[in-house]
Amino acid sequence: MKKLLGAVAFLVVLVAVWFVHQGGLSRLQSAAGGGGTTQGSASTQAGTGVDLGHGDAKTADTATGANFKPEQSTLKSILNNGVVRISVQNPSEPFFGEDKGGNAHGFNVEFAHLLFADPSFATGGKQIVVDTRHEVDTYPGVPKQLLDTDGSGNHTVDIAMDGLTFPDNTPSGVVYSVPYVDDFGYSLIVKQGSAIRSGDDLAGRTVGILKGDPDVRAFVTRQYPNAHFVEVDDSDPDFIAKSVDSHAVDAFIYDYPFAVSSIKGTDLKFAVTKLDGSNIAYKIAVRAQDQDLLIYLNAAIAKLKQSPEYLDLLRKYFVSDQAVTTSAGAGEQAYVVKQGDTLNLIASSKLGNGARYREIQRRNNLANPNLILVGQHLVIPAH
Repeated sequence: MKKLLGAVAFLVVLVAVWFVHQGGLSRLQSAAGGGGTTQGSASTQAGTGVDLGHGDAKTADTATGANFKPEQSTLKSILNNGVVRISVQNPSEPFFGEDKGGNAHGFNVEFAHLLFADPSFATGGKQIVVDTRHEVDTYPGVPKQLLDTDGSGNHTVDIAMDGLTFPDNTPSGVVYSVPYVDDFGYSLIVKQGSAIRSGDDLAGRTVGILKGDPDVRAFVTRQYPNAHFVEVDDSDPDFIAKSVDSHAVDAFIYDYPFAVSSIKGTDLKFAVTKLDGSNIAYKIAVRAQDQDLLIYLNAAIAKLKQSPEYLDLLRKYFVSDQAVTTSAGAGEQAYVVKQGDTLNLIASSKLGNGARYREIQRRNNLANPNLILVGQHLVIPAH
């Protein structure tokens, strides 16, 4: 049944991609008075896009000020105004943050530039401007902002991005795209030299988890019933390091993608980058009535995830040098990653079956099968 559902889902994305490239969006643009000019590649356009951070006030006023004309359809509003207004949580490194000058940075910022540089979003030959000046302080507040309106009853943002994992209609009236980041999981974080090496070592231990995250609480209570869990507030950016260093907890379980930035520069280590049984997929939120926008987002996401630019982004933001690794043992062999390698190809070559790439991923404590770099030394498990 799962295979059947997976096949149906894949066909839906293929139909959406076909619709985009058969001119579905250009017809909508023509009706709205826009052109259907095709742009260059995502890698070329991403470098030319404008991101509206606080340091870009003049450009921001031009894009979303007096000249901005609200539309009932969010997709038409994005196309006609040439700007997409994104709800974000600040800070939520490495997905989003700002420097001292108010300039936005992070995975979501670069991903949004690539996403809206897709030819399906072409508008008069100009790239859609990415406006991230719509910040909230809390994680649940990001999708909630989609429901906010101004004094004239117009919505204040178009989409929401912040590594969102909520199900559809949470909050009511908000739905989610296909994942734009997936195949990560919860990581096990320990102090360097800790005797805790895996989830099996957590029995009788005190383990920290993020306060107010029902998903991680459900996971840990199911997977590790013999551990004691303490919820820790993330209002202090150093909440993980301080919890472990003060011995308030023996270890911490946290989303790997967010943990990369949280423990960077500390003496903490990823004992396990992806705990068995965990799988996290991050999505983009839109209003439920914006089904046309959802279709085009899903098609563009599916295409972008197959590009080398996307792989470069994953590796730029989510590779960590703080994962615990061990050298090759008896029956194992060392392998140096070459240009063009994937774990699937390496598994096919060295283990005789590409499907065994998960064994290589687990043996090398890789958080995601895409997080390999040319020149990296891997250990190939024994046959």
